[in-house]
Amino acid sequence: MRWVGALLVVVLLAGCAGGAPAAGDFRPVVGGELTVATATVPLPGFWEEPGGFEYGLARALADRFHLRLRVVRVPFERIVSGDLGGADLALSQVTATADRERVLDFSQPYLAAAPAGLARAAIPDLAAARDTRWAVKRGTTLAAVLAGFVRPSTPPALTVDEPAALTLLDAGSVDAVLLDLPVALVVADRSGGSLRVAVQVDSDDSLAVALPNGSANREAVDSAVRALTDDGTIDRLTKRWLGAGARDVPVIGRDR
Repeated sequence: MRWVGALLVVVLLAGCAGGAPAAGDFRPVVGGELTVATATVPLPGFWEEPGGFEYGLARALADRFHLRLRVVRVPFERIVSGDLGGADLALSQVTATADRERVLDFSQPYLAAAPAGLARAAIPDLAAARDTRWAVKRGTTLAAVLAGFVRPSTPPALTVDEPAALTLLDAGSVDAVLLDLPVALVVADRSGGSLRVAVQVDSDDSLAVALPNGSANREAVDSAVRALTDDGTIDRLTKRWLGAGARDVPVIGRDR
């Protein structure tokens, strides 16, 4: 994670690109800067050295608001409890839920992200998933899926972040890691064939920009995400950093 400091310097020194303004007035916490909170850096496909899907989305939002970009690290559990560490918004693979909407505001979704199991061996069905030793990042909707739907026979290892869960998988301490599907696809693609996306859970889960509860910037951010979807920016970021979608991955359903 040595590049984090360099990333902060780069984004703070970068000039503001032009572009049509988003609807609504965006009022940053720090004048001239868009401060974006995220929990895990680096994270394959999302926060790279520097780059990644969410990094690119943060840059696109900053450009749209004619602001410099500043990235800050905030633990995920603080973000989803409503504490963004003083940031204007968070881009940290956050799924909107009813509980989180009590303490945060959310933009419209920017990326579909079903729960997906990354493993070395096949996980063809729910019975096999229940016999699997899992790791998952704690405090996430993914952890709730494991506990409430998969219900593995061995309690999952709850980790502070995705890299820690992947370390357990690499060491053979667990059989699989539950990740957002886009992250799982990137890690599998970069594994040289040693890992696969073994299963996904049928879901309409998606990621959204999180903002402080009652934020006056919600309209501007929502408009910007809509515009970046319509003009193809998000699609280009997806293809550049996340690659192709899931193919031939077994799907297990859950009640909604």
